[in-house]
Amino acid sequence: MTPEPQPLGRIALRGGVFTAGAQAAKMVIQLLSVVILARLLAPEDFGLVASVGPIVAFVGLFQNLGLQQAVIQRPQIDQVQLNRVFWISAVAGLVCTAAVAALAPAVSAFYGDARMTGITLAAALPLLFGSLAALPLALMNRQLQFGQLAVNDVVTAVMSLIAAVAAAFAGLGYWSLVIGPAVGTLVTLLGAWWATRWQPGRPDVKVDREILSFGANLTGFNLVNFFSRNLDNILIGKFSGPIELGYYDRAYKLLLFPLQNINQPLSRLMVPLLSRIQDDKPRFRDLYLRTNWLLAAITVPGIAALTIAAEPVVSILFGERWLPVAPIFAWLGIAGLMQPVSSTTGWIFICQGKTRTMFRWGIYSALTTVLAFVVGLKWGAVGVAAAYAISGYVLRLPVLAVLMQRVGPVSSVDFLMVQALLIVAAAVAWVGYGYLPQTLVAQSNIVAAASAAILSYAVALIFVLTVPQSRRALAEAWKTVIRNIR
Repeated sequence: MTPEPQPLGRIALRGGVFTAGAQAAKMVIQLLSVVILARLLAPEDFGLVASVGPIVAFVGLFQNLGLQQAVIQRPQIDQVQLNRVFWISAVAGLVCTAAVAALAPAVSAFYGDARMTGITLAAALPLLFGSLAALPLALMNRQLQFGQLAVNDVVTAVMSLIAAVAAAFAGLGYWSLVIGPAVGTLVTLLGAWWATRWQPGRPDVKVDREILSFGANLTGFNLVNFFSRNLDNILIGKFSGPIELGYYDRAYKLLLFPLQNINQPLSRLMVPLLSRIQDDKPRFRDLYLRTNWLLAAITVPGIAALTIAAEPVVSILFGERWLPVAPIFAWLGIAGLMQPVSSTTGWIFICQGKTRTMFRWGIYSALTTVLAFVVGLKWGAVGVAAAYAISGYVLRLPVLAVLMQRVGPVSSVDFLMVQALLIVAAAVAWVGYGYLPQTLVAQSNIVAAASAAILSYAVALIFVLTVPQSRRALAEAWKTVIRNIR
């Protein structure tokens, strides 16, 4: 049965408020965690646990085989299919947990530290908890229970912090950093099952070929994306040394990592909403574009301002001794201008059931990204960042636009219009910044950064208001906000 039309604009706004509130709370809790645990534990404790992190993250890509998104995306799904998805996810989680546990002796031998065996074994357990929670969380997302999801996120973060701090106070050292995440995933599991009250039936690992293909292709995309996201650090660390890697890491964490933290919670909001109207092409296109006009109008001018005032921003946040980060930061900022909108194309692939196309795009994107890293490596971390930015505009953005046209219902013109308008506005703001009086921007780093921000957002607003499509999107968003306030 096809879902009845719903006021998705209002649902999206309310869900956005819940999601944004939860994300803000999690960021505060994470900051507290960094500060408190840094005072209670030694640097070695963090290093021991961090050494296992990449291994667990890689194996974790396979812990639910993409079936969580399949449950959210499908227009119709019955209890038999849900039961099968649950048991397949449970088996996948058990296999992943066993795989990490089996690697424990090898990890210990590789690092030459017997403590790594216990850490690896303990770090494997949350993979199983995560797989058992996958279906209830997917059902909450499918049923648009954004408030409950937000509460679960915050409670999980709080309980994880409390457990880690309590363990650190008890003198458990590095075990605190293992206990905290384990408690967090257990709380997520219990909260998800309590909220949905869904119960599995008898074990059944058969699954529709269509669902399995959807999940397998999504897992394949995540796999190639994982390699392309991490290879730059490996190459720079190997061939340019730890100092260059340190500069690159700080620039990346300061700019591109926060963008990922915006996209991930927004995806949890938009994928179930767009999946509900996947067959209503005009409505799908309208909601997608309205969301992206707003996302671009909010984020792209901010990225532009950070890029324009790279040196003042780095000086403010890190200090003068970190100024070599500035050119890396600027190039990553240029690359970042197109990422807020480009990263949302995954919604289209997933909600339209085109994960095979998404997987193929992921392979192409990963190959061109890795090629850019290798080419740019000759010039160190700055070269890697520059090659990544240039290849994005020359090799990836045009191909992605063509794929949008083929997949639909968002055309390449729609996609490129959102991209081009805000990127051109950023370029105009960059030129305009050069004409600002030196007596203004040279006063202090804070004044320079603020001037770049004001100029970027002012130019972006002018550009947005001159285009009917973007102007209409902003007007409708404003009306929705006013209606909900009243």
